[in-house]
Amino acid sequence: MAEQTIRVLMTVGIAASLVLIWIVAYVDLARRKDLSIIRKVVWAVIMFFGAYIGIAAYFILRPVPEVMGKGLHHTTPESSEIVNALETLHEDHADGSISDADYLEQKRSLLGLT
Repeated sequence: MAEQTIRVLMTVGIAASLVLIWIVAYVDLARRKDLSIIRKVVWAVIMFFGAYIGIAAYFILRPVPEVMGKGLHHTTPESSEIVNALETLHEDHADGSISDADYLEQKRSLLGLT
C-alpha cells in the first residue's frame, strides 16, 4: 500500500515538473520581442512535436538576454564620475536632503536604468 502511494506521488511529481517545463517554455516564447510571429509559431510547433528535445533545443539556442544596465560602455573616467555621483547621492539621502522617491529616481538615472 505504501509502495503504491509512493509510486503515485512520484508519478504526479514528475508529471507536474514536466508540465511546468512546457508552460515556462511557451510563456518565454510568447514574451520574446526579438522573434517575429512566424518564428514564434515555428518554435511552438517544434516544441510541441519535438516534445522535450524541442524544448531543450529552444533553450539551448535561445540568446542570453542582456542584463539591464550592462549594455552601458563607460570609460574609466566616466565610471569614476558615476561612482562619485552615486556616493554623493547616497550621502544626500542619508542626510535627509532628498526624499526616497527622488533618491531612487536619480539613482536609476545615473545607472542608466530609466
